[in-house]
Amino acid sequence: MHFAQIYTPGIAQCSYVIGSGKKCLVVDPVRNIEPYLAKAKEFNMEIAAIVETHLHADFVSGHMELADKTGAKIYAPKIGNCNFPHHALDDEEEFTLENLHFKMFETPGHTPDCTILVVTDLERGDEPVMVFTGDTLLIGDVGRPDLFPNREEELAEKLFESIKRIKELPDHVEVYPAHGMGSLCGRALSAKLWSTIGTEKKLNYALQHEDLEEFKKDLLTDMPDAPDHFARCTEINRDGPVLLKNTMQTKPLKPFEIAEAVEGGGYSIIDVRTYHSFAAAHIPGSYSISKHGNLPTFAGWVIPPEDKLILVLDHQDTLEKLKDAFYMVGLDNLAGFLEGSIESWINSGLLTSNVETLSVHKLHNLMEKYSVLALDNRSKSEHKETYIRDTINAPTPDIRHRYKEWDPEKPVVVLCNTSNRSMTAASLLKQRNFKRVLNVVGGTTAWYAAGFPLQSGGEDL
Repeated sequence: MHFAQIYTPGIAQCSYVIGSGKKCLVVDPVRNIEPYLAKAKEFNMEIAAIVETHLHADFVSGHMELADKTGAKIYAPKIGNCNFPHHALDDEEEFTLENLHFKMFETPGHTPDCTILVVTDLERGDEPVMVFTGDTLLIGDVGRPDLFPNREEELAEKLFESIKRIKELPDHVEVYPAHGMGSLCGRALSAKLWSTIGTEKKLNYALQHEDLEEFKKDLLTDMPDAPDHFARCTEINRDGPVLLKNTMQTKPLKPFEIAEAVEGGGYSIIDVRTYHSFAAAHIPGSYSISKHGNLPTFAGWVIPPEDKLILVLDHQDTLEKLKDAFYMVGLDNLAGFLEGSIESWINSGLLTSNVETLSVHKLHNLMEKYSVLALDNRSKSEHKETYIRDTINAPTPDIRHRYKEWDPEKPVVVLCNTSNRSMTAASLLKQRNFKRVLNVVGGTTAWYAAGFPLQSGGEDL
């Protein structure tokens, strides 16, 4: 048996290539299929099958892309009601590939269509050796059941029963999930990317529950917000994503071409440079979503999916890699990029904007003397754990709705833990005509390093 785990940063996603003899299959591929093709070539195997454990919510899958390239058969859960050509796997259905035996079990809960895929290496025996658990069982956690509005109670109950089913597997079976720490598909994911059934039964908090009501309470309390693109990606995956070769061509655009396009409406400008570069000069009305932060997640979360996108880059040679980040979350309308970066815009004499920056030392002095409107743009859980006294928790995506709470004529300070998310928040406020927005350089990380106190449960740290 040949086996490889392929990790995609940003969305913390795990795909797998597993094979025997001359054939292999790919489990839960992302849209950039080159790593799977390379691994199959390394194994000297043909990609004969593709398996989707469920309709992924946080990214657009690569099943159609890989099938188009290789001719491989797609297997997907029957309960997913998929609309693309595939073999619909029923509960407990089995199939073989060379000397590998696969058996699918329906395990709804994280989503209505979640499944796991149990693997037996027939060359070694008739006992299962590993299981691809998708987002049902994660390392240290389980998939969150609250992604579908008004169905969280129902899905939590189904997840409780699905976990019972998984716990029946032998303790030695290795567990390979679809996501690791950093994914929003769970709440307490481990940094480890594999485990065993026995280890998870012993250490995973979600597998300790014997009472359904306690399980539901635990699983539905303090869950992080679900990004806007989760529902969109699910439906894209159900229908079958557009092949990348059929998406919009991304062209170099001159400053006046961009200015004219934006004036006509239907375009969004995404500036992926560093937060301090955006602060110095940017195209008015653009989004700051730095490539050094979690670009796929925040792009999918805040950018209108119907808009055509124009990118502002540091260097043109990063374009292809950056396009993958947008494609990953179903933002396929990449119309172009600013030729010559921001310097060409500036040299054309077009209007630029900027964001003031503020050191933590200056912020500390201001907060000692004045009442400062300071928005902490980190997540609710981060703010709950540690925060700067007198800051208001306003996670970056929430700015789109909560901006009406504050007076746009008065100064507003934004901060996170590095300045990336807060600069995104600053760009959202600037789009909504806030006159003076100040981004705290280094955020809570710099604040604590400078020796200023953070609050936690009423105590200074």
